[in-house]
Amino acid sequence: MEPKEARRQLREWMNEDLPSITKQKRFVFRPTQKEIVQTYNVLNTVLFQGKLIRPVIETVGRRKYWGLCQATNWQPQRYKTKSNCEIELSDKWFCRQWFIDTLAHEMVHQYQWDIDGPKRCNEGKEPIMSHGPSFFKHKAKLDRHGLNLKTSHKIKKWFKHQTLSKC
Repeated sequence: MEPKEARRQLREWMNEDLPSITKQKRFVFRPTQKEIVQTYNVLNTVLFQGKLIRPVIETVGRRKYWGLCQATNWQPQRYKTKSNCEIELSDKWFCRQWFIDTLAHEMVHQYQWDIDGPKRCNEGKEPIMSHGPSFFKHKAKLDRHGLNLKTSHKIKKWFKHQTLSKC
């Protein structure tokens, strides 16, 4: 995907009108696998210059979390040609923007595991997948595209403000 087209698509999605709050509470956005893959590809192009290899991405009935990035065997494997983690996402969302923001969050964890992890192993260090400095080094890049890199969003604040930056 061309970077210019990916940026245009991301901007279009992030500027979509939100459904009414009543509709949002019914979890109106239910992405198909095709939409998930397309969104992943756009975010990978815009945020990570295509460096990430798409992992297995599954949707699950909502649990305690909106998204989760899990590493294979909890150890990155050097020089492996596919991702060392998998991503789980909720199958229902208040709106597309919340979904995109969460997927970007999980992709930052994937970057920690697939890109930073092998580098750390080469230096004799343990890989890290956390919400520490290696996670937040991506914050400015996401901010430029209207995404909010946080450890979590508060649902109550979302329905009050209708913007991810305030929740």
